[in-house]
Amino acid sequence: MGGDVAELKVIQLHVDYVEYEPIQPESGVYEEAEKKVYRIEEALLLLTSVEKGDNKMLAEKAIDDAAAFMKKLKISKLVIYPYAHLSVNLAPPSHAIEVIRAMKERAKALGLDFHAAPFGWNKRLVIAVKGHPLAEQLRSYAAEELAKPSEEVPEALLMEEKLESYWYILTPEGEMIPVKDFDFRGHENLEAFAKYEMQKSRAVLEQPPHVSLMKRLEIADHEPASDPGNLRWYARGRLIKSLLEQYVTEKVIEYGGIEVETPIMYDMGHPALKKYLHKFPARQYVIPVEDKKYFLRFAACFGQFLIAKDMQLSYRHLPLWLYELTKYSFRREKS
Repeated sequence: MGGDVAELKVIQLHVDYVEYEPIQPESGVYEEAEKKVYRIEEALLLLTSVEKGDNKMLAEKAIDDAAAFMKKLKISKLVIYPYAHLSVNLAPPSHAIEVIRAMKERAKALGLDFHAAPFGWNKRLVIAVKGHPLAEQLRSYAAEELAKPSEEVPEALLMEEKLESYWYILTPEGEMIPVKDFDFRGHENLEAFAKYEMQKSRAVLEQPPHVSLMKRLEIADHEPASDPGNLRWYARGRLIKSLLEQYVTEKVIEYGGIEVETPIMYDMGHPALKKYLHKFPARQYVIPVEDKKYFLRFAACFGQFLIAKDMQLSYRHLPLWLYELTKYSFRREKS
């Protein structure tokens, strides 16, 4: 990583806990530290790589963004962790330690409850990352980027972390039994399924088999020239996809559906869409045009609602089925 423009790179993680142990200094520039296990729970962890040319302004911006994120998600602790593995264009240790110190000074000035792992050490590291959509983010800070507006995050994404779940087993007799009170003897598969569903983390530790299978069979693959989540369809995949599209469309029309087509881009300030955007937990691609912001749609339902509101309908037309098979909908994946 790293190119002509220096960037302060930060992997930002909302963690159940982070645990590390300094083993030994790995450079001539290092901070004093006691060789023991440190553990911080319920915190925002910043794994930070300093590149050549990074400065105090970038350090302060990284902490300002972290503080704003902590306020939104009500996170009380911050952990600053020097992490040299995000770049091949690293700053000299004597400079990198000053940038890390600037981050600590900014955190102190903002009154944050923070902990800083020692610079210049080889450390054993254990992390337990939370499983909500905003828990893992890659952030990069370059001097010319500071003037750019920050990303707009839908309120629904922020609220997902605050949701509290209650888990029950519904028996064939219709009885709702709390999971902790259910007797799983003789139901080992159900127990394994329940434990999987109740885990917070959905981290993918290995590539799912269908990914390599779809590539090997020349069906589909990720497009490296695009964002993560955008696929390219090879000839075989396009044939399979088009046959499914034709079949589904024919069946919906037979059922009485009215096929329509709606735009792939909408005004973020439209009164019918503004609140809806913040109720849907998805990241959007945003396109600024003059004094407006447009987003690439992540679904087609609101386009159909906008059509329906302009139709002259009576009870004789009900039920009414509007149908659109969206070839292009966009949800921006996490970096």
